[in-house]
Amino acid sequence: MIVTSRPVNLLILLICFIPFLFLGIFDLDEGAFAVTSLQMVKDGQYLIPYIGEELRLEKPILSYWIQALFLTIFGFSEYSLRAPSLIAALIWGYSFATFVKENNTRVTRSDILINFFTLPGIFLISFAATADAFLNLFITLALINLYKFEEQKKNKYLNLAAAWIALGFLTKGFAIVAICGLVFLFYCFFNRKLNSFLSAILNIKAWTIFIIIVSPWLMYLYMQTSSEAVMYMLFGQSFGRFSYAFENHSGSIFYYLVVLPFITLPFFPDLIKGMLASRPRANSFELFLMMWFFVVLIFFSFSSTKLPHYLVYGLSPIAYFVEKNFRKNETLVFSLSALLFHLFIWGIVLAIPFYLSYMLEVTQTFELSKEAMENLAASMSYKLFVGLFVALLIINFLRRSNGMQVKKMSALAMVVMLTFWLLPFAQTATQQDIKNLGLFAKTQEKKVSMYKVNKPSYAFYAQQKSYRGLKENHLILSRIDKESSFNFDYEVIMRSGNYFIFKIKSD
Repeated sequence: MIVTSRPVNLLILLICFIPFLFLGIFDLDEGAFAVTSLQMVKDGQYLIPYIGEELRLEKPILSYWIQALFLTIFGFSEYSLRAPSLIAALIWGYSFATFVKENNTRVTRSDILINFFTLPGIFLISFAATADAFLNLFITLALINLYKFEEQKKNKYLNLAAAWIALGFLTKGFAIVAICGLVFLFYCFFNRKLNSFLSAILNIKAWTIFIIIVSPWLMYLYMQTSSEAVMYMLFGQSFGRFSYAFENHSGSIFYYLVVLPFITLPFFPDLIKGMLASRPRANSFELFLMMWFFVVLIFFSFSSTKLPHYLVYGLSPIAYFVEKNFRKNETLVFSLSALLFHLFIWGIVLAIPFYLSYMLEVTQTFELSKEAMENLAASMSYKLFVGLFVALLIINFLRRSNGMQVKKMSALAMVVMLTFWLLPFAQTATQQDIKNLGLFAKTQEKKVSMYKVNKPSYAFYAQQKSYRGLKENHLILSRIDKESSFNFDYEVIMRSGNYFIFKIKSD
């Protein structure tokens, strides 16, 4: 059989983690988290998040603290921003794999970890220099302890869940309260254990732990800003996203049903089969995982703001359901239908650069670098890797290799493609010019600003606070399509691709 073993798969995954620690950051979210954390360090002010002179209360404080700590220890680099998320993701994955192993001895922790990190949605969020890896970790730890509380009736698990929910609240507000509360409610309801839910939400000690953790910072924020600022962070950002589509991120009620196959490729068929093979009525563990996944899917389907990574909050159970299908069919060979499905996926991967090049020709955009697009389309290594892997799939089919191992190998190859081709391309195409200009501005040791663009990573690479608007004596970032609207005297300092730096001419 031309397939790989568990140790080899884990080693390949480990190798794939490393390049992401040094990958350039993406705007908008990563850039905003980066400059907010950087400003904390530069100002020596760690209690209220700012970008320039503006409050940044889209998220609470915890993820900024963690990034600021790493920036202080390791310096102002991509590594300092990405390492905290990766550490959180590794703990997240290990915690979930251990939870599964404790409740199903037929599976191994290694198999769950391989499934977990080869799900594209989880793999990509593991390196995002934002709050999402931390939040997913806290959701997972909280739900594990809530499950143990219901099973063992020990208050120590409820107290731990309260602590994790409090930390998740300091990471991203009410999202963790809604997710964990609804999952536990529906699990108890369908398991006919509503008394467990009531005893949890009425437990004074658990609420005390939650309040002790979250209230000091909230009180300080209230005293230093205003009640309106606190209400905006707590309710405007949490419930506001549910009621209104933020930044035009809207979609139909079926949005996540369309997204799900893409963020679970190439395991999507095995996910469906694994769920159908489950017995939630007879197995409380499988019922709990079902509730975890479906509550997140349905809850965010009714949210007005829709972003793909919201579904990741419910993706952890997918690693189990995929493995359940594999274990049910672990002796089956790699079938013709499986071969055709995987060939279809890899055909799409091969077509990506050509499709993007075509779209750039018919749709004018200044957000992407045409040169980077052409380089990917012309890349022989990209085509060679896809071609060799397609040949490997065909050989494994002809040799009647184990289907489970071939599918895992295909998922791992997809991660390799993301690591060494697709994400570096995306970073170069969208961010390299901004990084170049930011590094240049760093050498000038002047304040920086942006005009008619919002690319906060520019300020991070310049290692300056991020300002917006026309500022005298600032090196101002803009884009070539905006230049025709300038009605003031200015001097271009440097150009890179579609972006340039200018300064306002003095009278």
